[in-house]
Amino acid sequence: MNKKTIITILLALVTMAGQGQTSFDPEEGCLNVVEVSYAKGVGEYGDGGLSANYLHEKFINERFSIGAGIGYSHHKNYKFSAIPIYLSTHYFFLDRKFSPFVNLRVGGFALFNAKNVGSNEKYSLSKEKQGFSLFMSPSIGVKMHITPNIGIMASISDEAYLVKAFDVNKNDYKSRLIHSMGINVGVCFQIKGW
Repeated sequence: MNKKTIITILLALVTMAGQGQTSFDPEEGCLNVVEVSYAKGVGEYGDGGLSANYLHEKFINERFSIGAGIGYSHHKNYKFSAIPIYLSTHYFFLDRKFSPFVNLRVGGFALFNAKNVGSNEKYSLSKEKQGFSLFMSPSIGVKMHITPNIGIMASISDEAYLVKAFDVNKNDYKSRLIHSMGINVGVCFQIKGW
C-alpha cells in the first residue's frame, strides 16, 4: 500500500470512531472476537509462534462477558500445532468507547502435526500422551470502538500449554507448561439477536 491509501484509511477510521457508542449494549447480542497473535517463548522451555483465535461471549453486564472460544497455534521450536478449546471471560474497566480490559482463557487442546517427538533433545515431545492437555492464557489489553457494533482490540498475553517435554537437566520427559508472551490484535463485533 502506498502512503496516500494508508492516510485515507486512517482518516476514515478516525471519522468513523466518532460515531461509536460508549460500549456494546449487553441487551443486544454477544461479543465476538477474531484475533491473530505473534508470540516469543518465555523461560528455558518456552516456545513462540503464530496463532489465531475466535471467541464468542455473552454479556453479563456492561463490563463483564463470558463464553467460549477456539483457536489454532503453531509452535516453532517444539514443531507442533495445537487447537485449543476454552472458556473465556473479559472484564472491561470502563463502560466507554475506549476501555482497558483483562481476559482469561482456560481449557484444553488437541495436539497434532508434531515433528520433534521422542528425539531426547531440548524441545522434544514424549511419545506418551499427556494425561490432560491444559491450555490457559491470561491477557491485558485495550478495546476501542470504530462503530457502535465494531471495535479493535489489542492485548499482551501469556499463553501456556501443558505438554510432556524433554528435560535436559534430568534427561527424561516431564510434564511442563511451555509459555509464550504474545502480542494480539483483533476485531471485536456484536451480532444483535444472539
